[in-house]
Amino acid sequence: MAFLDRIGIFLSHVFLVPEEAPQFQELFIDKNPYYQEQMGEYWHLDGTFVALEYTDVFKAELEAYKYYSKKHKKEVLLPKILECFEFFCLENTDRDAIVATIPLHIFSYLKRGYNHSELLAKGVAKVEGNIFLPLLRKSRMTKHQAQLSRSARLKNVRNSFSFRTKYAHDIQGKDIILVDDVISTGSTVNECAKLLKKHGAKRVFGLFLATHVTTS
Repeated sequence: MAFLDRIGIFLSHVFLVPEEAPQFQELFIDKNPYYQEQMGEYWHLDGTFVALEYTDVFKAELEAYKYYSKKHKKEVLLPKILECFEFFCLENTDRDAIVATIPLHIFSYLKRGYNHSELLAKGVAKVEGNIFLPLLRKSRMTKHQAQLSRSARLKNVRNSFSFRTKYAHDIQGKDIILVDDVISTGSTVNECAKLLKKHGAKRVFGLFLATHVTTS
């Protein structure tokens, strides 16, 4: 190997070149009217707030954060979901709204080492001054939702979550903001919202990083 090549490799390790900031496609929409039209009385969310379009750029960033232990990607994604929070939640939810998230099954959690959505939810709660509570538990393993049809997704998540009863007093009459990465058919978050309302939540809102614009 040539001397100059060695110098180049050495310098590349010593002086790390910062990653170029990804260019996301912003949406900042409330997708609730779409889901209400699709599901009618079976839709349980009171707002479905989404920050970004699900593009190839976003997918690459999310998969690195979600599946490949790139926890630092949270610092790229968190500002977008915070902006969405401030655009919608400050006006539409109570000031003392509780921030929660969609839980992972324990096996998935152990495999990944963390819940990517929970890290985002805690980040939102910390910056905005809300309380974060782990209100739900994933009590049954399910298939990966992305590989299923709409009807199969609904069946897949049915009765797959449980409420942590020690928080029953905390959520009575309260607004809940459920933070998650992506919303597609809405079956997962809808199941969670139904469960939270059953245990006393006043209203439940979803706060998401991204969605596919084709279903908006």
